[in-house]
Amino acid sequence: MLLSSASAYAQGRGRYVEPTPINFQEHAGWESLFDGKTLKGWDGPTDIWRAENGEIIAQYLADGAASTYLIWQGGQPGNFELKLELKLDGAGSNSGIQFRGTKLGEVPDKKYSKWDIRGYQADIDMQNSNTGALIECCAGPHRGVPPRPDRAFRGQTVRAAVADGEKPSLIGTIGDPEQLKSLVKPAEWTQIHLIARGRTIMYFINGYLTSEFLDDHPTMFVDHGYLALQLEGRGDCAVHFRNIWLKSLP
Repeated sequence: MLLSSASAYAQGRGRYVEPTPINFQEHAGWESLFDGKTLKGWDGPTDIWRAENGEIIAQYLADGAASTYLIWQGGQPGNFELKLELKLDGAGSNSGIQFRGTKLGEVPDKKYSKWDIRGYQADIDMQNSNTGALIECCAGPHRGVPPRPDRAFRGQTVRAAVADGEKPSLIGTIGDPEQLKSLVKPAEWTQIHLIARGRTIMYFINGYLTSEFLDDHPTMFVDHGYLALQLEGRGDCAVHFRNIWLKSLP
C-alpha cells in the first residue's frame, strides 16, 4: 500500500533524497583523450610538449613569457564535461584549459603561432593571481578579435556584459577567494572539472565550485570550438596533465 506524504513524514522518511557524491575517477560514458604514452590525437610544438610516464608535460627553460598550446584533434566540443588532473612546477608557472576555441592562424617568422588560439579558459597559476577564474584568452589582442575583459573570478558567479560600454554583472558569490585559492598546492596534483552547457560554464577544483560564467552576449558567445591545454609563464616552469576525460552533453 502506498503511503500518503503525511504518513511518509510520520515514519521519518523525508521528501528529499541526498545526492551521491561523484567519484572523480569514475569514467563510464567518458572518452579518454590521452593514451598515457604518446601525444597521439594532439597537436602542438614538440620542443615544449611531450608525453612521459603517463603524463603530458609542457616545459619552458627560458626567461621570456609566452603562451603555448597543445590542441586536441578529436573534434570541437560544444556542450561537455571535462575532467583531468594538473600539476604546476616552478614559481612562475601558469596554465589553463582552453575550450570552445578558435585557431588564429600561423604568422610567418613567429614561433608557435601555428597553435595560437582564442577562446574561453579555466585559469590556474602558481601565484594564485587568477587561479579558479573563467576568462577569455589569449592571443586576440595581437590579431583577430580581442578577448573580452569579462571575468568570473574565483568565488564569483558572473554574467557577461551584453553590450559595448557595459560591465559584466556579479550575480552572487560562491565562496571566499582567499580560501578557494588554497585548493591548489605546489607540486601536488589538482583535480579539474569543467562543465560547459549552453551559455553556462562551471569550473570546479578538487570538488569545489570556484567560478561560474553566464555568457549572455548576443554575438560574442561561442557554442563550440577547439579544446587545448596551455602553458604560460616565466623562467624555469612546467605543467603536467594526466587522466584526461571528456563527456559530450546534449
